[in-house]
Amino acid sequence: MGKTAQYEHLLYEVGGPGDAVCTITLNRPDRHNAIHREMALEIIDAFQRVRDEDSVKVAVLTGAGKSFCTGGDLTVFPSFAEHRTLLDWMARTGYEVQRAIYHNEKVVVAKVKGHCLAGGLELALMCDLIYASRTARFGVTEINLGILPGWGGTARLAKSMPIFRAREVLLTGRKDYTAQEMYDMGLLTRVFEDDAFDEKVDEVVAGLSTKSANALRMGKSVMNRSFEGIDMDSALTIERNAICWLVFSPEIQELLGAVKGAGS
Repeated sequence: MGKTAQYEHLLYEVGGPGDAVCTITLNRPDRHNAIHREMALEIIDAFQRVRDEDSVKVAVLTGAGKSFCTGGDLTVFPSFAEHRTLLDWMARTGYEVQRAIYHNEKVVVAKVKGHCLAGGLELALMCDLIYASRTARFGVTEINLGILPGWGGTARLAKSMPIFRAREVLLTGRKDYTAQEMYDMGLLTRVFEDDAFDEKVDEVVAGLSTKSANALRMGKSVMNRSFEGIDMDSALTIERNAICWLVFSPEIQELLGAVKGAGS
């Protein structure tokens, strides 16, 4: 049971009952898991790989060492002096990272310890659920350099918390928001005490992994489409179609057949 894939800057492991969980770990602890070009390309590949793992229902994104991720590695920034290189980093690499995570067919859980800053917070915002340890620290710090987030941070903050609070997070450039502050502002899914953090998140992930893979996939898709701002009638149409599709899937038809047989 279980499988791994070899990466230089990530750890990739499939396991748990039925190989239903994949853990993808950012693995540059000496650099607080800062993202450089090589790591970004590996993130894209890993999430494309997990999308195609038939047994996997839940992907957990976490960081090795003391931090989740502190954003872009400073070694990347000198290359931004060339306009085309900057455009490629934002519109190609960054966009493909977002697509690989946010539009992934699996449920993606961010498991955040330590610092989750700048591009690291953007990675977390791409996930479906964000669980944080009590001592985790958050912030969007790009404005301190005279720039803005470029991997969806500005747009996703505005959609993930009340706008006046999102503006504060963006415009102040603070890097010391506590997990409780972020939760109170509406950003995080839950905050767990440090000494119980791994156990609590593992419980959530284990529960998710027992659900129907089709239902998880469709539920995520329908809610994402609704969240993106379509009108209510369109959202309800998508919801109805999803339910009908699920009811006529083989697993549900088998269940309905058993119920019908028992009642006859």
